[in-house]
Amino acid sequence: MQTDINIGAKKRDLRDFIRLVLAFFLCLGVLSLYQNTRLYGAGVLDGVINKSLLLLLVHHLGFTSLTALFLVFLYKFLERIQPNLGFKTVVVVLVAVLGIEGLLTKYYVDNYEILGAGFSEQINEKKGLSLLYYSPVFLFLSVVFMYVFFRMTANIYNLISRMYPFTIVLFSLFLATLITRKNPVNENKTQHLIYHRAEESLNFYKYEGQAEYPLLKSFHPSGELADYFELKSQQPNLVFIVMDGVGSDFVGEDATYKAFMPYLNGLINKSLYWPHNLSNTGESTASIPTILGSLPFGEEGFSNIETNTHRFTLIDLLKENGYYSSFHFGGNASLNNLGKFLYEEEIDYLSDRKAFGPQYKQQQPDAAGISLGYPDSELFGRWLDEFQSTDGPRVDIFLTQSTKNPFHIPNEEKYKMDVEDILASEHYEGRSERLIEKNEEVFSSLIYADKAIADFIEGYKRKSEFYNTIFVITGSHNLSDLPQSDYLDRYRVPLMMYSPMLKSPARIGSLVAHSDILPELAGLYHTAYKTELPEQVAWLGEGLVHKGYIKEEKEIPLFRHRKNIQEFIKGNLCISGNSLYKIGGDLSLYDPESTERKEDLKAAFREFKAINQYVTEQDKLIPVSADQKQVASLESKSDMVWINSVFNSDDYDNAYRTARDLAIEGDKERALLLCDHILKEVPGHADTEILKGRIYAWNQDYTRAASILEKAIKKYPVYADGYSALLDVYFWADTNYKASELKKLIRKHRIGNEELTEKIKRAEDKMKQDQTLFSSENLGYLNFEEDGYE
Repeated sequence: MQTDINIGAKKRDLRDFIRLVLAFFLCLGVLSLYQNTRLYGAGVLDGVINKSLLLLLVHHLGFTSLTALFLVFLYKFLERIQPNLGFKTVVVVLVAVLGIEGLLTKYYVDNYEILGAGFSEQINEKKGLSLLYYSPVFLFLSVVFMYVFFRMTANIYNLISRMYPFTIVLFSLFLATLITRKNPVNENKTQHLIYHRAEESLNFYKYEGQAEYPLLKSFHPSGELADYFELKSQQPNLVFIVMDGVGSDFVGEDATYKAFMPYLNGLINKSLYWPHNLSNTGESTASIPTILGSLPFGEEGFSNIETNTHRFTLIDLLKENGYYSSFHFGGNASLNNLGKFLYEEEIDYLSDRKAFGPQYKQQQPDAAGISLGYPDSELFGRWLDEFQSTDGPRVDIFLTQSTKNPFHIPNEEKYKMDVEDILASEHYEGRSERLIEKNEEVFSSLIYADKAIADFIEGYKRKSEFYNTIFVITGSHNLSDLPQSDYLDRYRVPLMMYSPMLKSPARIGSLVAHSDILPELAGLYHTAYKTELPEQVAWLGEGLVHKGYIKEEKEIPLFRHRKNIQEFIKGNLCISGNSLYKIGGDLSLYDPESTERKEDLKAAFREFKAINQYVTEQDKLIPVSADQKQVASLESKSDMVWINSVFNSDDYDNAYRTARDLAIEGDKERALLLCDHILKEVPGHADTEILKGRIYAWNQDYTRAASILEKAIKKYPVYADGYSALLDVYFWADTNYKASELKKLIRKHRIGNEELTEKIKRAEDKMKQDQTLFSSENLGYLNFEEDGYE
């Protein structure tokens, strides 16, 4: 009897095909053991052999059946054409599929996330392209195991002969797996990827409604939040702290790991606290438009929408009422166009990594040599150092990042010792203990971030503004670097409001989301300060305070990550992909008693997806009146033709160099046009802002040049080139007395630069020559030898 895979002229029959299919399934079984062994070794699973392994094998069996069902017809057809052709073709296909399943399984055990829709963005974000290095390994192992298992099946012909008709058996096995629950840990990764990629590619969510602005609705503000505060006559200051990756696993009354963030967990008892709060997004930057604007997501998050979508946000509301607004981030605000979104909101001040001077220490670089920027203690410390009181109320927004991969924090060894102390004192056991031990860097970062926020709030208490301030503290999303219990786990985040004006702490049990924050705050301002609000809004949320846990018709859409809206909540039901769940009192997902509402929920989900796509692509969120701000002006078609002729990529540094060369060559009009285009796409491009100021100066428009450059040095206070350009403008405009203020800033930010020293000395010399304009007192003020400049 022939028992191996050979290449002969003999025509293969169905028994050989079945042996291949069985070998394929056994190979998937080996991958199942590999997955669970890796997860057990990482402290994620309690054991290798468990229920999830059984379910994974069941789903692998269903996938094997479906694969075989498609291949059996190809096999028989090719065997009729030429003996052994069908056999060899199926071998190649199955080995390739095994290689793909192996790579996807490795990605899952490395990142605790299954790849589906938007997989290319996830691979880039997680640096998953390194998976390709393992392709030869998995392909080789697939060939070896297929050969071994094919030979092992040689003696089961009698069993196989009874499995006729084979196609009916395969179809039955596949149908059986459709009724079993799928979670990432027990799902065939290839099937998941193919299904969600096909769903993404065959997107038939087209809006076919009659309303031009389908999200537009009448707004009836609630005043219930104001009842919890003893508000003053002056409008309150607002401080938003959005913590990257800090979910309800770490902060909350039922948090599993609350010992690692003691300050914030203690603050709950002094705050308004929502235990059933969800982030609408699974990404940190994507959470900001939802918190500030209750906005839809588009395909890749609101800040990444290419069209100009008009909206009404919290920044708009507050600016109309005299607020000073600022945003603070230790990383690069240009990522995912967050800076662009905030500049379109006309934020008064945006501070990111470009604003930090040499006295602040960057986070340690990752394995690729790249640093995320500045850790949380430096972020809050710089704000406290630079704080200046404002005449009116203010809103300050912070986005942290120390609790983000790679979790590099200052004094890391000290905080790891704190983790060990907590492990010893809190008596974590089993899975939780192993998870902490295997992820010390994650839990160290939580302790560090908690202390940074504690120091910030305690430092804020020493300012008079504290007594008229409301702190809104939440997480951007739950940490995805640790395993999650179900599809909703990614979105469970704490939400609390802390203020000395609170009448008393309170626990509000409503099921709410980030999208509810803006409507509730708008209601507070309308009730307490008679603030005018739009009659109609296009906000996703409704408010944070309502009776009972569940509001029956309340909808909460959930944006997992770019190009992937997979979860949707209506009332007490959640749909994820094609699965229906009931939401429990602890935000856990359970099997519903009945699935009769499933089709209604799926229809509502499809409608939201269609509306989400329509309003963001067509700018149909709110009507635009003549007195409303324009988000951004579009270049004319002819301008865009030219811009594309000189620049047609995402390399805006290259576009800046093109604009600079044009300006030097004398084509200043075109140079300004390209500068405006760059700043529309990347508003925080410092070199381009400074170049624009220089061009106006070269055109002798010194007033406009000074205005642009003064704003630039405020945004980039440690960037020497901005000071150099502004000193030139002051010199050419004969306003050298203004150099004294620049001198103070240069010293304050410790900018050691010979060119700046020379230009300030030039200002001094010019002032000495013009005694009619500057007194001797001014000259003494600019004495560089006394100040250490030579």
